[in-house]
Amino acid sequence: MSGCGSTSIKLEKYSEKSLQEYAELTASAEGKPFVGSVAALVSALAASLGSLAVNLAGSEAEAHVKTAADELNQMRVYMLNTVDDDTKARAPLNRRKQKPEEKDHLESAARVACGIPSDMVFVMCRCIELLDQIGDVCNAEGAVCIVTAVHLSLAVIYSMQAEIRALSKYMQDEIFVRTIIREAEMHLEQHQSMADALLEKMQKKMME
Repeated sequence: MSGCGSTSIKLEKYSEKSLQEYAELTASAEGKPFVGSVAALVSALAASLGSLAVNLAGSEAEAHVKTAADELNQMRVYMLNTVDDDTKARAPLNRRKQKPEEKDHLESAARVACGIPSDMVFVMCRCIELLDQIGDVCNAEGAVCIVTAVHLSLAVIYSMQAEIRALSKYMQDEIFVRTIIREAEMHLEQHQSMADALLEKMQKKMME
């Protein structure tokens, strides 16, 4: 910003990296991008596979699930943005962890970082709902896509539950900690039976 005596910092955008670059950065000792960013990428791929299942079903079937298909496309874009947003959300916590004088202020930073994984649990549960709608019109090829997308969605939910628990160790408010952990558990509980039934149905459709 000119004339303000401050320097603009350009943040690295992981969503613009090649797959090879992203994988190498994930494996590097710096730990950037971290698990939330990786889960966001997986979430985008789950939504993409749902869209592919619709496209494979053809235009007539697509018309029946247009709203679901549109939402999956929006979800893909949203999750690709989250690939970078997770790193931004974790930045204050990462900085404070390196400074002993900041140890008493970790909780507020951890709460900010926790917002992304909590959101991803909700979004991937919604993805399972949309995949369930598409399952009624998809063909055998699309069924393979949906099976994969459901497993990816569940993987994100499980991993983000772990991330929420890991972040909770920086929080002293026991009520808040119990609430965020329980919210993620409830979202999964409410969608597990739907996911299981959808997987069973798609396994049968794959063999048609």
